Amino acid sequence: MRPRLKLLPVLVTAFVIAACGMITINRLDQDIAVLQDVAKETRLRQLAVEAEKSTLQQEIAIKDTDAYIIEKARSLYGYLMPGEIRFVVMNPDSLYDTPQATVVDEGEMIPEENE
Repeated sequence: MRPRLKLLPVLVTAFVIAACGMITINRLDQDIAVLQDVAKETRLRQLAVEAEKSTLQQEIAIKDTDAYIIEKARSLYGYLMPGEIRFVVMNPDSLYDTPQATVVDEGEMIPEENE
């Protein structure tokens, strides 16, 4: 005859196995949630780096043109193109017809012109 298993040890064993399985599943769910958050943060950082890369590539494209290089050579270093002549205005105020201000002492009165 076969020996009969008692019901209580079988139930306890089944409960322990189920509890261990639920604890493992709960830990795995937490790990999955953490990894999903890390993946989202990584994606956001990747998008920020791609945006910065795009901005830098546009800046390089602008600064790699001959017009930009010529403009910087003229403005920063004062270079001229072949055949150009530099004119230096020593008194730039003389270029504009601006009336000169007169200084009047507080005690002096300027006579008014009568019509």
